[in-house]
Amino acid sequence: MTTKFFAALALALALAPAALADPFSVKVDQTVTLKIAGAANSVIIGNATVADVSVHDARTLLVTGKAFGTTNLTILDRGGNTIYTNQIVVGGENADGLTIIRGQGAYSYSCVDKCRATPMVGDAPEHFSSTMSTITGKNRTAKGE
Repeated sequence: MTTKFFAALALALALAPAALADPFSVKVDQTVTLKIAGAANSVIIGNATVADVSVHDARTLLVTGKAFGTTNLTILDRGGNTIYTNQIVVGGENADGLTIIRGQGAYSYSCVDKCRATPMVGDAPEHFSSTMSTITGKNRTAKGE
């Protein structure tokens, strides 16, 4: 009985750091590298509308923030054992970003050298559509269309 108790205690202590880990943070429209200790066989994302995960190699994942919110990420090894689990928190823009709230709408701007409209999840629909139209028009012109 003592052997089983210590084995269970050792397992609980080994898993405790993952359970107590700080949430993994990424910004909307940004990708962050996640290195894991063991080789991943399965990668499960709780809500694929919040974040996306790409496998670079067996020990390197790329986590991309897609929309504001939280979800979870679980990684299993070949034997089906959990080798990583954590919350993913997808947050707002960089320090050079600006969001203006007018009435019920949000209007996002990137202010690297001067402030210019930028599409951001959660913006007022007309602002988002207008900004995207400008971006796609510029891309078409650059392609010679």
